Parts: sequence; structure tokens; C-alpha cells
Amino acid sequence: MFKRLFLGNTNIDFQKIGSRFYKIFIVELIIFLAILGASLTGIFNLNLSVDFTGGTTYQLDALYTDSDIEDVLNNTILPVSRYQTFDNSNTIIFRAIESTQERETELLNYLSNKFDVEKNEIEFQRVGPTFGEEITNKGIRALVIFLSIIALLISFRYEYRFSFIALTALMHDLLLTFSVYVVLGLEITPSTIIALLTILGYSLYDTVILFDKLKDSQKSFKRNELTGEILNKTFNEVLMRSINTSFTSAIPIISIIFIGNYLGIEGNLSDFAIPLLIGILSGTYSSIFVTVPFLSKIIKT
Repeated sequence: MFKRLFLGNTNIDFQKIGSRFYKIFIVELIIFLAILGASLTGIFNLNLSVDFTGGTTYQLDALYTDSDIEDVLNNTILPVSRYQTFDNSNTIIFRAIESTQERETELLNYLSNKFDVEKNEIEFQRVGPTFGEEITNKGIRALVIFLSIIALLISFRYEYRFSFIALTALMHDLLLTFSVYVVLGLEITPSTIIALLTILGYSLYDTVILFDKLKDSQKSFKRNELTGEILNKTFNEVLMRSINTSFTSAIPIISIIFIGNYLGIEGNLSDFAIPLLIGILSGTYSSIFVTVPFLSKIIKT
């Protein structure tokens, strides 16, 4: 089986398994909506960065150990959401959530004593939520415009039902990535929002390639309508290509995550790379196993 998959010689009856994956999609959708509802009602707390919630940053130069950083992260004065260090440097940056001036000053005193530096040597800065809100608002507007244009183009190029399938696959990938972030408590930053928008391109690319192959197969079979034979032929031909595309795209992103961790700048790179990696893997899955059930429905109608 794996040898045939590697060689691209599979003979899977995608029309037959379409109903099975349609049920899986419904279960996924229920889970995604439940997680979304839980995050909106406060059952799951969204781990938003200070760019969205507002907060304070503390930058200092001092000798430190891993246990020192762990103590700061576990302090009872003011929750610290993240920290950043740099190779070949003693600089540390801590980010804390927004609080009262008294708590912020208390944390400043704690850091001064903890790392044995003068308070005036600690660079203290308040960060408002304006930047994060601006990125989010622009991202939502871009998403609405993007989805509208895509729906029109796919309807014109193929048919209106294909545009619905493509948009369903896109929303599947976005909801899956969002759900992973909520359940694992990963921090959502402006870079995460940008990565979510980038996911749309990857997800759509695989889906449109499949639609093009379906159209070519229809021409080779001299059929105007979609049939089970055309569906199976097309998806067996592109299955390995989709897996290879995902694999080759994932390798540099995984490398970025490891390089960022090695250089001590994982906060900046991981915020973009991690959701992008989740989205690419999800896009490969959805381009096959989310589109197939709906295409099977078209054949039956």
C-alpha cells in the first residue's frame, strides 16, 4: 500500500469513502463550533498577547539562569505571559499582562532584586491593545474581501457548488488551527493572525489544483458532468502530489522553528511558523478528505 502510494499508483474508491468522511467532517465541525463557543463564553480562555490585551514590557541586562526565568514566570505579583532572550547577550525581555500601576511597580522592584540591577537600568514600557486591534480589524476585512473574490472566481471558472466546497475547506483549516491554539493554550499574537491569513493561500492552492484536474479529466472522458470514475481517477493521481507539496512546504517551516529556538528568537518566528505549519497540514487533509464528501454529493444529485 505504501509503495503504491509513494509511486502514485493507488486505486482508492474515493466516491465510496466519501460518505464516511462526510460524517467525520460533521463531527469535526461540531467539535470546532463547541471549542469556538467555549472560547467566546470564557470556558476556554484565549491566550491573547499583550498586543491585544495591553500590558507592560521589562527589558534588562543581567546574568541569569533558567531557574531565574522560571521564578519570574511563576511569580505571584503579576502574570508574565512570555519572555525573550538572545544568544551572545545577557538581555532579557519580559512581557506582563495589563494591571494597576502599583502591581507594575511591584514587579519592577521584584525584577530589580531578582537580577541585582538598578531599577533605572530596567527599560519599562506600557503597551496598549491598539496595534493588535488594528491588525485584527484589517485581517477580518481582508478575509471577507478574499472569500468574496474567491467565491466569485471559482463560480465563474468552474461552478457555484465548487466555490462552496472551496470555502468549506478554507473554514475547516482556519477553525482547526484556531481550535489547536485554544485547546493547547498557545499565545495568539498579531503574527498568528497574519499566519492564519497566509493559510488561506496554501489551502486554496491544493483545492484549486484538484478542481483543475477534475476539469481536465472531464475533458479526457468527454463528459460534461462529474462521475465517480472521474472523481476516483483524479484524486488517485493527485494524492501523492498533495502529500509531497505538504511535506516540502513543512520542512522549511519546521527548520524556522528550530532555528528560532536556537537563536533565542523563537517568540517572533514561532508565532508565525507554528500556525502556518498546522494550516499546511490541515490544508493537505482538507483538499482531499473535505472536498471528496461534497463532490460525492454532487455526483449523486
